[in-house]
Amino acid sequence: MPVEVTWWGHATCTVEDSDIRVLTDPLFAHRLAHLRRRRGAVPPAEARHADVALVSHLHADHLHVPSLALLAPGTRLLVPRGARRAVPGLRRLTHLDVSEVAPGDVTTVGD
Repeated sequence: MPVEVTWWGHATCTVEDSDIRVLTDPLFAHRLAHLRRRRGAVPPAEARHADVALVSHLHADHLHVPSLALLAPGTRLLVPRGARRAVPGLRRLTHLDVSEVAPGDVTTVGD
């Protein structure tokens, strides 16, 4: 089965391989501060469904709490170690399975 990558703009993309769907740096907004989507629309609702969502770092355009709040219930969310302490809004996302990871950590998704 081929790997399918869908780029939604900025750092947001979906990677699908072996029936596992990974979403990177979810940003489901037209604009964030001085950043604007210049190409394409906000990702469609189906982009909010993933087995795991990965936040690469704590800048607001990569860890966008309002976008994370739109993720499907039960989505596993991987954030950098210390993110829950640094970003109190993450604690309100009780519908997500939030895990902190450090560089070099390995995690398994699916079987």
